[in-house]
Parts: sequence; C-alpha cells; structure tokens
Amino acid sequence: MTTDYFAELKKQPYPLYKAPKPYSFDLNEDMVKTIRSEFNAEKVSGELMAAIKGKSQTDAPKAAEAFFKEMGKKWMSRTIQLGDEYSDRTIEAVLESVDRQGKQFLIFPHVLQRYVEIANLSTQETLKIAITLNNKDELAYRIPKCALYAKITEKAGSDFAQLMTCKSYCCTALETAQKKIEIDTILTMPFETAKDKFCEFDMRKL
Repeated sequence: MTTDYFAELKKQPYPLYKAPKPYSFDLNEDMVKTIRSEFNAEKVSGELMAAIKGKSQTDAPKAAEAFFKEMGKKWMSRTIQLGDEYSDRTIEAVLESVDRQGKQFLIFPHVLQRYVEIANLSTQETLKIAITLNNKDELAYRIPKCALYAKITEKAGSDFAQLMTCKSYCCTALETAQKKIEIDTILTMPFETAKDKFCEFDMRKL
C-alpha cells in the first residue's frame, strides 16, 4: 500500500513562525517627509535661481550644472543615510540573501533601485517609479512629468529648462548611489524630458 506522504505531513504539528518584531514593507513616512522638506522641487528650483542670478546667458548654464552636481550628491547622500537608518523588511531580505560562497548577490539591482525609489518618491509627484528594466546586469527607470523640470520652466523659462542642466542633478545622484554599493556601472540617459517628455536612466553593470 502506497503511503500518502503529504497526508502524513498534514497530521504533524506545524509551528507558526513569529517575527521578532513587526515587519514593515513600506517606506517610512518620516523619512519621506524629511527628504521632501529638504529637496522638494520648489526648494531646489529656488536655490537654482539664486545660483544663476546675475549670470550671463553663457555662464548661467555652467553655474546651473555646477549647482546640480553638488545638490545631486547631497540629495542622494541624504537618501542613503535615511534609507539605511529607516530600513524595511524588503531590503533586509535582500541583504540577508547570499550565494554558496557567502556573497550578497542581490545588491545590484535591488539596493540601487531602493535608493532610486526613496529619492524620487520623496520628491516627485507620483506614487510609484516606472521601473522599465530590472535584472542582474541592468536597471532602468523613467520619470514622467518631472516636478523639478516643471518648476525650472516656471521660474527660469522654457528655453533654460530645455538646456537640461537638471540632468546633472539626477546623474550625480545615481553616481553617488553607485559608489555606495561599490558596483561599477555604465550610466546612460536615452530619453530626456526636453525632447521626449520624460527622462529615462539606464545603469548597466560592468
């Protein structure tokens, strides 16, 4: 007579796992509010206007790019600091995952994606980030209707906004995140809001 293995298993007591603390899978609201208060589009665009005030038509874009590079690093550094401080179960599971050699194999793209999502969900007027590609070698995402681009257009004019000096903001932020996870990537920007009505960033692991 053949024994029903699964029927026998069902008869055995199954201890219910109890988490040592309540798990959260959402971004911490205080973290989001803090980043938003320091790097919202209104504030950053206002500081941009101060940075280019009195500059010539030639010098203003250069000053804007320098401003955005510095601000992008600050934005992502703050995101990383608070993101690591306010951890959640999703990222904890990623960090706990190791291969047979004991190496963490999910750092890219998942940790990088988390920093991207924290930074942008805290500052853009959207409830989710459009991740267009996520695998072990590449991460890509889109930002439609960028809140910062809209504010730059409003305050500095459409001609200045279309120079896309603001891409230094996001690109420097991504370079800062890439350095944090210590994985070299090639960063490209195949689409820009000025031309394509949305920005897309692509990071491919070397």
